[in-house]
This record gives sequence, structure tokens and C-alpha cells, in this order.
Amino acid sequence: MNANDITIGLRVRITSNGMIALVVGTPEYYNPRSKLVRIKYENSTRFEYMISNQMDPLPTEDQYPALGGSYKRPDNSV
Repeated sequence: MNANDITIGLRVRITSNGMIALVVGTPEYYNPRSKLVRIKYENSTRFEYMISNQMDPLPTEDQYPALGGSYKRPDNSV
């Protein structure tokens, strides 16, 4: 995933574990081809840094309304 396409609030799938996460920070320098991005896994309290090329954005319809999608967070989620 290109670091220029990453915005706060973007829902992404992590390729290494298949989990869905929410981008909560701006990309930080890692090396010229990839950046570190702070994420929060859905339905978890865990935050971590992920390399930008290990993330795939979810389709637009699975994004929050602020990013053009129609996703609504379930009431029982963390």
C-alpha cells in the first residue's frame, strides 16, 4: 500500500494475520519504500506499528462515512 494513500480513520486488512485494523496515526519514516503506520485492531485494545506494505485498504463500501463508505461500527465492539 502506498504511504500517500494512508489517512487516519482508514480501515485496512493486515496481510500477515488477516485481521482488520483502523489507522490511527500518520505514516512515519521507516525506509524509502515503506513507512511505519500506527494501527488499532478492531474489537481489541491493542495498538501497534505496522509497515505500510503489509496493509491492504478495505473496499470503499467497508470504510467509515467520513471516507466515503457506509460502514457502521457494531454496538458491542470495543
